[in-house]
Amino acid sequence: MQRSRSYELPGAPSLAVFEVEDGPDLSRRFRPGEALIRAVLMACGIVSIFTTVGIVLVLAGNTVAFFQARAWVLARQPVAASEPLAQLTTAIEDQATSLPFVYLADGSQFNNQQYLLVGSEIMRITKRGTSTIEVTRGMKGTQPTAYPAGTAITPMTEDLAKAAEALPSDDTSLRVSTGFGHLFTPGEEIEVDAEIMRVSAVEGDTLTVERGVQGTVVNNHTAGANIAIPDPVTFGEFISNTLWQPQSGEFGILPLITATLLISGVALAVAIPLGLGAAVYLSEYARPGVRNALKPTLEVLAGIPTVVYGFFALTFVTPTLRNLLFGASLNSLNMLAAGITVGVLITPLISSMCEDAISAVPRSLREASYAVGATRLETTVKVVLPAAVSGISAGIILAMSRAVGETMVVLLAAGAGPNFTFDLRQSAETMAGHIARISTGDISYGSLDYTSIFAVGMTLFVSTLALNIVSDLISRRLRERY
Repeated sequence: MQRSRSYELPGAPSLAVFEVEDGPDLSRRFRPGEALIRAVLMACGIVSIFTTVGIVLVLAGNTVAFFQARAWVLARQPVAASEPLAQLTTAIEDQATSLPFVYLADGSQFNNQQYLLVGSEIMRITKRGTSTIEVTRGMKGTQPTAYPAGTAITPMTEDLAKAAEALPSDDTSLRVSTGFGHLFTPGEEIEVDAEIMRVSAVEGDTLTVERGVQGTVVNNHTAGANIAIPDPVTFGEFISNTLWQPQSGEFGILPLITATLLISGVALAVAIPLGLGAAVYLSEYARPGVRNALKPTLEVLAGIPTVVYGFFALTFVTPTLRNLLFGASLNSLNMLAAGITVGVLITPLISSMCEDAISAVPRSLREASYAVGATRLETTVKVVLPAAVSGISAGIILAMSRAVGETMVVLLAAGAGPNFTFDLRQSAETMAGHIARISTGDISYGSLDYTSIFAVGMTLFVSTLALNIVSDLISRRLRERY
């Protein structure tokens, strides 16, 4: 095959035209090694895609099952003590959630999640202090109201609804403990032991029930048997409730989300200055020999098992913080130590990605800056870093995704109980830590506790996916081509 090519000089006629015969197309030659590599890479890509899709389907399926399931919780009612324990020191408005109080007598104190009777309103304690109580207002159908100073605060205990008399298998009249008949309504389903019944009518403390609902076995029940009521989990409760207690039918994920964000925030506050500073030094200031020695040393931190970081937080970070700053006010398990340790863990990730982004800035930009009289520091701050901002931002967001998903450090150093608090000195539990703790426990397959793990996992997956999408958008938005 012949092909003509014409070459011209500016302002001159064509100088030469000659024929060139094309050679064989080497790109079409069959190479067995390259074909094998292509097949392996394609197989890896397909496996990766199907694995991701499978994980998403499992998470989504169990999450849907979680929201469709009903939690059976023991029917109970708060009962006020005979004497008030405290009184308000100042008046409160109907929307106030902080109660300033003073104890009327020494001895017992209020407990978290305890019910209180203030005037005619039932409240629930969310956080107990020495002179104030944080509460949730209007519990058990009561209405929030303004109260004057001196209003009595009476602690309440929760009595369980129980079968007052034995219930034979052929009887449909269930008498419940005194005062609890009004808790139930016709059409409502209840559970006595393992049998589900449907309430047909309520007369005082006696319930007329339909036995063996949903295929459950009709049994004889003894006096004193616990009565449970269904408590379906709603999406609104899931994202807004501040209490996570699956055993009590409380599925508010806010404590887990709050702890995750606080620990991740502390981690970024530690890792960004350290990682970005190390990246700038290695790229702009370190001599080649120093850089070749320090960069591998820094990246060794990424290979240390995270369980080692967890014990490092327990045995070094927490004692150091206690001795130097907080004393006994810092819990042995706390979010601050966990956040600092996670920050050290993700520092190599930020350093490596930022150093790559800074090194990718063309040398010509630096030389142009030096040519107009800028110093090395001015060039780094005003030229190099702005040019590399897309890569730096992406690295920081990906490091945050790593911090959000960290498990062993927070499991060992932050605590093992959901606690809705913004005090970094207190213990709390993250989403990843909760999944690790619950999944290793003794829970029944398919139970509500079991499916709740997947709901938390789906929330964690969506959070990290959102961070990765934001990282990609920032990279595309701020990317500069040279």
